[in-house]
Amino acid sequence: MRIGRILDIDIHISKYFLLLIAVILVTGRSGNLTAIFFILLIHESAHIIAARMLKLKVYEIELLPFGGALKIQSLFELNPVHEIIVAAAGPLSNIFLLLFYFGGIQTGWLPDSMPDPDFVNINLLLAGFNLLPALPLDGGRILRAVLARQMGIKRATQIASGVGFLLALVLATAGLYGLYYRVFNYSLFILSGFIAYSAAKERRNATYVMLKDITYKKECLLKEGSMPIRNIAVLSGVPLRDVVKKFVPQRYHYIQVLDEQLKEKGCLNESQVVSGILDYGAHVQVGRLLSKR
Repeated sequence: MRIGRILDIDIHISKYFLLLIAVILVTGRSGNLTAIFFILLIHESAHIIAARMLKLKVYEIELLPFGGALKIQSLFELNPVHEIIVAAAGPLSNIFLLLFYFGGIQTGWLPDSMPDPDFVNINLLLAGFNLLPALPLDGGRILRAVLARQMGIKRATQIASGVGFLLALVLATAGLYGLYYRVFNYSLFILSGFIAYSAAKERRNATYVMLKDITYKKECLLKEGSMPIRNIAVLSGVPLRDVVKKFVPQRYHYIQVLDEQLKEKGCLNESQVVSGILDYGAHVQVGRLLSKR
């Protein structure tokens, strides 16, 4: 649901976030809402500032139960360094708030009577929860960026979203365990449902992001004039769809095609593999692509 526009950024609220607010109001903890909104604002502002410092255009932000999600004009996931910086900025802002808070009390900037357990707990919870290595959390994005350098964006997304499904299961189990012992915490079910839904969405988009990476690399190569290369050795019977899964961001690939005796049959570059998929299909074996050249 769109609620406004600030600095050319559309502000949306997730239905899961509205549901969480309703639970807070029903359970009589509405006094936390002001602190939650303030801390979320700082958290998301840190993401936006980091993105703009990297010259990435943010056009939309959606408030979620655990923070928010930025929509950026370009697929910043294709640059692992950018994804790490933008993702880490949010939790770091919560840590900075706590350091400023306790530092202010220690130095006398803030009165001794000011300690607020809710302010401390919300910051700790938001920072700690978001650093869990599970998509769609910030920690999951950092994990994906690290893994993508070694195994490609699609496989990295599958692993990080798999951790997300596991986290959703843990939260749901904790909620059921609480119900069994008459300790009701509906927020666990809300978070579980949202994380499972978002992890599934990230996994569905993995192939699209991988294909977009190929176009992105071409744009970068034409702009920068050079790019590091990466060599891959594959058997001639391997399908092209399995070859592209080995492509990683920010590297241009050369594929050495080998026979069953590991003798070289020929070499293909990344562009030829992509063209082969478009012309003949992803099921075609890489060895057959050599014969069609």
